[in-house]
Amino acid sequence: MGQPLNKVLSWLEKELKDVNPEACRLEAELLIAFVLGRERAFIYTVDYLSEEEIRKLKFFLSLRRKKVPLAYIIGKKYFYDLELIVKRGILVPREETEILVEVVKSTIEKGNIKEIVEVGVGSGNISISIARQFENIKIYACDVSPIALEVAQKNAKKHGVFNRIQFFLGPFIYPVLHRGLSFDLVVSNPPYIASWEVPYLQDEVKKEPWRAFYGGWDGCEFYREFFKLLKDKKKGMVVLEISPFIYERVLTLLKRSFDNLVVESFKDYLGYNRVIKIKWH
Repeated sequence: MGQPLNKVLSWLEKELKDVNPEACRLEAELLIAFVLGRERAFIYTVDYLSEEEIRKLKFFLSLRRKKVPLAYIIGKKYFYDLELIVKRGILVPREETEILVEVVKSTIEKGNIKEIVEVGVGSGNISISIARQFENIKIYACDVSPIALEVAQKNAKKHGVFNRIQFFLGPFIYPVLHRGLSFDLVVSNPPYIASWEVPYLQDEVKKEPWRAFYGGWDGCEFYREFFKLLKDKKKGMVVLEISPFIYERVLTLLKRSFDNLVVESFKDYLGYNRVIKIKWH
């Protein structure tokens, strides 16, 4: 015999308080929707859940108690208005990265940008968001992870922009350079967590791919190598997400790498420096 929805929802919400107290109700709704195979709004049209459905909920609850990210369990994550496929092995899209996308969109609207490279495509959230808004922009999306590229391509097809994004397997911008492709802007949300930050990370974050967030002992490993690659270009423009903890260190690296440098900083919702736009000529 099943259980009434309101009873199951209350039970699940209470159990999830220890896992995610700020969003336990939302998580309960999303897990129930996932078990039912329907959208979240649909669950309130259901009166009862079967014993089999409750058994599945208990299993997924056990995963959440082990700090498995919700996105890995239900296989999706929202970014802006995009529902993105997500699975183990790729970084879960985060709200702060929407700031990066807004900066890129503003840059495209203001300048003569025709071709963009994204380094570290992940689920495709950045490239897809840009491609959906700007139909005439060419995007080259690079990643070292075959899993990420597989998921990003599925998401691009899902949102109707697959034909406007070229996906390449390889580090940094090497796949683009080796093909002799030109570009006006490079965009990245790179690994930037320093060694000292790792013990303080949420247990959920530690379930995500290490190389997608770990930036070496000082968090600047990516930036150091990336700027070396770009320093021979006479001019360029880059938009990067950063950790507020390494902001000053990244600025120092920039000043050592480029002449005639212009840097703009953009703060996140908590008032920390989260995105930088770099231009040199």
